[in-house]
Amino acid sequence: MVGYAGGNIVAAGLPQTSFRHNIRSFVFALAVAFGTFQYNLDTTIINGFQAMQGFLRIFGVPGKGGKYIIETTFQQLITSLLQVGLIIASLLIGPFSRYFGRRAGFFVASVIGCVALLIQTLVTSKGPVYVARLLLGVSNGALVNLVVLWISETAPGHLRGSYVSSFQIFQGLGGIAGAGISKAFAKNLSKHSYQLQLVVLFAVPVWFMLYSVIYMPESPRWLATRDRLDEAMSSLRKIRGPNFSEAELQAELDIIVDAIRVEREVQAGATFLDIFKGTDLRRTLLACGAATLHAASGVNFLVGYGTIFFQIAAPGSDAFRNTIILQVCGFIGALAAPVLARYFGRKTILVAGFSLMCMCFAIAGATNEGKLIHSPKDAPAGAALVAFVCIYQFAYNMSCGPLAWAVGAEIPSQRLRSLTFGFAMGVGFVFAWLTTFTTPKYLTELGVRVAWIWMPSCFITLLWLIFFLPETEGRSLEDLDIMFANHVPALKFKHYVIEHKVAVANDRDADSEKDKGSESRDEVAMV
Repeated sequence: MVGYAGGNIVAAGLPQTSFRHNIRSFVFALAVAFGTFQYNLDTTIINGFQAMQGFLRIFGVPGKGGKYIIETTFQQLITSLLQVGLIIASLLIGPFSRYFGRRAGFFVASVIGCVALLIQTLVTSKGPVYVARLLLGVSNGALVNLVVLWISETAPGHLRGSYVSSFQIFQGLGGIAGAGISKAFAKNLSKHSYQLQLVVLFAVPVWFMLYSVIYMPESPRWLATRDRLDEAMSSLRKIRGPNFSEAELQAELDIIVDAIRVEREVQAGATFLDIFKGTDLRRTLLACGAATLHAASGVNFLVGYGTIFFQIAAPGSDAFRNTIILQVCGFIGALAAPVLARYFGRKTILVAGFSLMCMCFAIAGATNEGKLIHSPKDAPAGAALVAFVCIYQFAYNMSCGPLAWAVGAEIPSQRLRSLTFGFAMGVGFVFAWLTTFTTPKYLTELGVRVAWIWMPSCFITLLWLIFFLPETEGRSLEDLDIMFANHVPALKFKHYVIEHKVAVANDRDADSEKDKGSESRDEVAMV
C-alpha cells in the first residue's frame, strides 16, 4: 500500500480534471491491470483440470466406471501451494520493488511465471507440478500486488478508485476466459487437453516481460523516493500525456515530493510492536478481520473446486457450463460494485453481501439434504442449487471481493499503516491457504453438505460486520485517527460528529491523547 497515505495530499492540491482529460493515464492503467487477468484464469483452469479426464489420465488414479479421479492430497496441494506462493510474494515484493523499482518487479515476476508454466506444461509427474504451483503463486502474488501499487501511485487522486477497480474487471474476465477454455477442452481425453490450456496462460507473463522492458513507464513516485526527480518528471510526462502543461506536471511532482517527506516524518520511529499498543491494537484487529473476510466467505471453496463441486451437486448437468455461468455472474457483480459504492457505505454493502451469501449457502445445503448427491435424476433440485451458488458469486463480487482489502487499508493509523496492513494481509493469506487446503477433504466426505460449513461462517462474519466494523465511508484518514482515539463504538461511527481535534500522532495512551486534544478544540462538520 505504498502511496496510500499520500493520496489525500495529492488530491487536495491539484484540480480535479475530467476522465477524458486523463484518458492516456487510464490506458496505461489498463495495460498494467492486465496482470490480474492471470490469477483468475489460472485458478479457473486448474479448477477445471480436477474434473477433466485428459488431465486425470496423467495425474489421477483409476476410479469407478473406468474413469479417473483426483487424489485428495494432490488436489489439496495444487491449489493450496498457489496460496503459499501468494504469501511468499506478499512478503518479498514490497522490499524488492522498493529497492529495484516497480518495472523490475513486473519483469522478475513474469520470468518466474514463465518458468512455472513451462514446468507445468512439460512434466508428467507430481513432484515438479508442486514446485511449479508454488512458483506460479509467487508470480501471481507479485503481479497482483504490483498492479495495485503501480496504479495507486500513478492514477490522479480523484480518479484512483475508478482506476484501481479496473483490475477487478480483468480478474472477472480471466475467470470467464478460464471457464470457457475449460469447457472447450472438457471432452478431450489426450494430455494435450490440459497442455494447450497451460500455453494460454503464457499470455500474461510474456506480455509483461516485453512491456516492462520496452514501453512501461516507471512509477514517478518510486523515482521520487530515490531522489531521481528528472526521471520522475519524464515518467509523469509520459503517463499524463499532452493534455497537461509543464506547470501542471511540475505542480503534481512537487506535491508527490512533499507527500513523501510528510510520510517519512509520520512513520519515523514506528516499530512493528506499536501495532499492538493503545488504540492501534483495536485497529490492527479490525484490519485483520477485514483481511480474513475472503476466507470467511467461503469463496476459496468455489474458486479452487467449483467445477468438481458442480459435478457432485448436479451430476446430470454440465459442470463446465455451470462454471461459465458462475464466472459471468461474478463478473456482473464486479461491474455492479463501483455503482453501489457511489450510493451506499462500505459497511452497508458488506452487510448486504454477507446476508445474501449466508442465505445462498443455507438454501444450497437444504436443497441437497437427503437426495441430491445420490440421485442424478433430481434435475430441478440440482438446477436450484447451481442457481443459488451463482447468486452467491454475484453477492461476493459486488461486496467482499472489492471492499475487504479497501476497508483493511483504511482502518490502520497513518503512522503504522504499512506495518498494520502488511500484517493483516499475511493473516488473510494464511486463512486463505487454510481453507483452500482443507476443502478437498470436506468436499470428499460431505459433498454438497459442505455448504453447512460456510453458512455459519458467513453468519458469524455478518454479526462481526454489524457490531464491530466501523463505517469508514466519507471519513478522511485524519478523521479516523480522531475517532479511534476517542474510542467511538463501531455502531456510532456513521453518525459521529467530530467536535474536538485530538493529538493522535503517537497514540500509545488514548486517554493522554484526549487530554492533549482538549487544549485545541476545533469544531468540524461531519462529512
